Order: sequence, then structure tokens, then C-alpha cells
Amino acid sequence: MNLRPHHLLCIQKFTGHGYDAVFTAHMKRIVSELRENPETQITLVRGCDDLCRMCPNKQGGACSSLEKVAFMDSAVLRSCGLAYGENVLWAKAAGKARERIFETDAFQNICASCQWFTLCGSTEVCHE
Repeated sequence: MNLRPHHLLCIQKFTGHGYDAVFTAHMKRIVSELRENPETQITLVRGCDDLCRMCPNKQGGACSSLEKVAFMDSAVLRSCGLAYGENVLWAKAAGKARERIFETDAFQNICASCQWFTLCGSTEVCHE
């Protein structure tokens, strides 16, 4: 599965809300798959990933919020000691994000500009 680095955060804080019904249903499938199969191999990618496939912000094959999400992606990679193109088990990557972002001030620094920040800030992290 291909994932943008900041989606390591979004997936763990997902509560069933999304941009629209189609995106939300798709997100629920991805989240469910990863929770049921934490040993899923993921590849950290630049640009649109498997989760973005149904996102209404994907326009012409690219994210309309590219600058914001590129910042978030880079910050997640730095915080977690990961790199684009890296193949890693979902459980390992999610664990790094929990430990190095959700359990530190990095969460606010990385996610404050996101429209979902308030919701995520009041949501417990789902542990696999």
C-alpha cells in the first residue's frame, strides 16, 4: 500500500469523518484493512497515494493543498526518521508516529494548519 507520510497520522486519528461520503467510505476501508492487518507493507510516497484516490482535493492527479501537505509529509518523515520510498510495516511506522509525534509537541507543529486539527486533537489514537 502506498501512503503519504502524513497519512500515518490521519489514519490513526480517523473517527468516521471525511471530506464527503465517497472519500469517507474509502478511508474507512483503508483504516479497517490496516487495523485488521497491522503487518501490511507500506511504501512512503510523494504525492497522491492510495488514500487520496477518492479525495475531492485531488485535482488533475495532484493535491490542491499541495504546499500544506508537503510540509506535513516532510515533518512526519523528519520526526519519525523515515524517508520517501521506504518500505515499512504499517505497525512499525504507526508506532513511530505515535511515539514521536502524538506523544510530543510535534503533533501541534505538524498538524495545526489542517482543517481536521481540532477534531484530531480531541480524538484518542487508535492502537493496533
